[in-house]
This record gives sequence, structure tokens and C-alpha cells, in this order.
Amino acid sequence: MKFKNILILLVFIILFFIIGLFYDTEYRILTRTLVSQIANYDLIFYGGKEFRFFIPDFGFILTLIPIGFYIITKFKNSVKTTFISVLFFISLLILYYFFFCYLESQIIKYTTVADNKNIYYYHHSNVNYRLIAFLSIVASLISEYFLLYIRKDRIQT
Repeated sequence: MKFKNILILLVFIILFFIIGLFYDTEYRILTRTLVSQIANYDLIFYGGKEFRFFIPDFGFILTLIPIGFYIITKFKNSVKTTFISVLFFISLLILYYFFFCYLESQIIKYTTVADNKNIYYYHHSNVNYRLIAFLSIVASLISEYFLLYIRKDRIQT
């Protein structure tokens, strides 16, 4: 491995970590909104205002993206396949994110008691934000790895 490749990987890891530090609160708001909108029942989150400044949870999880891409780029030979792979990863990431938000809404439904108006109340800090992000990134990287591996085997035979 060349020093230049290691330096580029390190820069991207630091960049994604910084992005995760700054956008952690927005990610939590998006996830909470999506879980409540995707639920097939009435779900209301309660709790006080969140004050989270530079909490590294989401930043550490986002560092999986450049590390995973570094591992996956061993399969690519051209710029066209790299571009297609990035688009494929983004679409898989969105699909898995929706899927895991839906699973979280179903977990909330079956672990929380509804009130007399059939409304589920859930505290916003109990949502598994880190697990949703982690599983979405890892599942999309693994899916892309295996699909590229299968495609590579078909091209060689």
C-alpha cells in the first residue's frame, strides 16, 4: 500500500468524522421524524430539547464509509464502475435506512403500551439512532461487496 493511498484514506476518515460531529443533531431529528412518519400507527415522541454539541457517536459511525469504500475499491478498474458503485452504495444506504427505521417503529409498537386513544408515546432518547446508522452503513457496504464480488466472478468466467 502506498503512502499516498494511506494519506487519502486518513483525510477522508477525518472528513467524515467532522461531518458526523456537526450533523449529529440533524441526523437524530431526521431519524425521529422518519420513524414517526413510517409507523403504521399514531406515534408521538416526548421529551425535552436535546443539547448535543460535538458528540462523536455519529462521527465514529460515519468513518465506516471511507474504510468500507477503501476495501470495496479493490474490485474497481475504471472511473465508470467507481461512479456506478458510489450511486449503488447511496441507493442501498437509503433503502436500508428506511428499512431499519421501519423496524425501529415496529419495535416501538410492540414494546410500548398505547393509551386509551390508541396513541403510542415514546421518549425520543430511547430511539436506537446509533444502531440504525451502523446497520444501514454496514448492510449497504456488505451488500455492495457481495454484488461486486458476484459481478467480478461473472466477468471473469
